[in-house]
Amino acid sequence: MYDFESKLNRKKTFASKWMVRNTKNEEYPEDIIPLSVADMEFKVMDEIKVALHKAVDEMDPYGYQAVSDAYLQSIVSWMKRHHHVHVDKDWIVLSHGVVEALVRSVKTFTEEGDGVIIFTPVYPPFFKAARSNKTSVVECPMILKDQHYEIDFALFEKQAKEKNNKVLILCSPHNPVGKVFTQEELAHIVAICKANDILIVADEIHHDCIMEGYVHTNILKFLNTYDQIILCTAASKSFNLAGLQTSNIIIPNEKLRTAYIGEDHVSINPLSMAATECAYRCGDRWIREMMHVVGINYKKASDFFASCFPKAWHSELQGTYLMWVDMRAYFENEEEMFSFLYDDACFIVNKGSTFGKNGEGFMRINLALPTKQLEIALHRLFDAYKKRQ
Repeated sequence: MYDFESKLNRKKTFASKWMVRNTKNEEYPEDIIPLSVADMEFKVMDEIKVALHKAVDEMDPYGYQAVSDAYLQSIVSWMKRHHHVHVDKDWIVLSHGVVEALVRSVKTFTEEGDGVIIFTPVYPPFFKAARSNKTSVVECPMILKDQHYEIDFALFEKQAKEKNNKVLILCSPHNPVGKVFTQEELAHIVAICKANDILIVADEIHHDCIMEGYVHTNILKFLNTYDQIILCTAASKSFNLAGLQTSNIIIPNEKLRTAYIGEDHVSINPLSMAATECAYRCGDRWIREMMHVVGINYKKASDFFASCFPKAWHSELQGTYLMWVDMRAYFENEEEMFSFLYDDACFIVNKGSTFGKNGEGFMRINLALPTKQLEIALHRLFDAYKKRQ
């Protein structure tokens, strides 16, 4: 079994997640583990460390690196084993990150004044990407229903019919609400986009992080129906490799792919390619064990809020390792809420309003950390709240 229990102190490595300060601009003690930015507080799997050490030894000097066939085949194999879709290695375009790919897609396939549709609340960089070509953000707020979110298909279809709206940026599984779209929901999305010639740019960076009992449907399953699709993937969320900054953008349609690539040359860090290739060759068991721990943490957090904050609400976690909690019943406004969370409870989570206006009063909790450390943070939250009464 892999180690998902050791407590890490990433402050000494200047991990951005650990550099946060409270609202008084004061540093937190070193024993405070942030529950915010979506990387993990788990050790990287040993096989990846071995692969990196080997690459450091063998690649000296560290010049520009060509993409190996073994690297591409590792992606093809992973997508087949875990997502049951065929990917031709020629479809794969390397990028420094998924957000970079979202921006590039908007800049390539829109003109000034066009609209980009997003389902909100959503990962904050989607807003920036949607505006990146002097384009307009077209929000399609999701509907809260029976402890989960649903797409407002009537509104989405209306927006898709607007002639200036050209792109849908889809987050699947959805960050921050933790929704795994059903095959039927995705089929409906694809049908609307096809009928209205809307390009689908699908961010599936969390597609390996699926809770037990749920099945993620890869957007390429609909390729025979509609091929105006750009799929953005990476090993970063799955294997805690975000700092290595390599993503794999899969574009089956040759015309789209050629336009997306343009005349630019993207040079990727050779160490990140070594880590990604190893993750996709050896990471099957690590993913299973990691998500098992996330499942335990979700149960503990869910029970905690039911017991200690019974008026709080959270969406059902189906995918990702991020819990979306509505705390509006306990605070008059978000400013008061985060002053308490950051200053009194040292409970460092993401502010809901950064995910869109319909996220105001929520918080996003990262559950990818040792269970004992999560328990400590939750107890600290409740103890601070009791003192506040």
